[in-house]
Amino acid sequence: MTVPHPDFIPCQNILQVKGQEPQVFELEGKVDGLVVKIPGGSKFVTTLKFKVKNRKLEKLRYKQVIKKGGFTIKSKEVDLGTREPSETEVYAVDSPEDETPGTWVARGAYQATTTYYEGDDELFSTQWTLEITK
Repeated sequence: MTVPHPDFIPCQNILQVKGQEPQVFELEGKVDGLVVKIPGGSKFVTTLKFKVKNRKLEKLRYKQVIKKGGFTIKSKEVDLGTREPSETEVYAVDSPEDETPGTWVARGAYQATTTYYEGDDELFSTQWTLEITK
């Protein structure tokens, strides 16, 4: 995990799988190694929550890369816009709806990396595991 940029604080990722209770993943002060389990063939939305401190951040974006055996299986980006600094406001942005593969072949563990950027500058990155279950 990279140390968050002093102007950007990732707070939570909230995973809402259709038909299930939301899963809340605390990111503030956390280390790598998170395991996220999603049933195969499920539709889901992720809410990204973060804070901006000290200065305005422009062209914010979130990028997620999922790999299996070193090969990229899936990649997605979410535009987070331009955000003003605030001592109290927590910004929340929903990713577009996505779906896990539904075949038994797709089940298993995948290595994932989540990275937040301002333009091309990396603000925060963490590695985690996506487990597609039955």
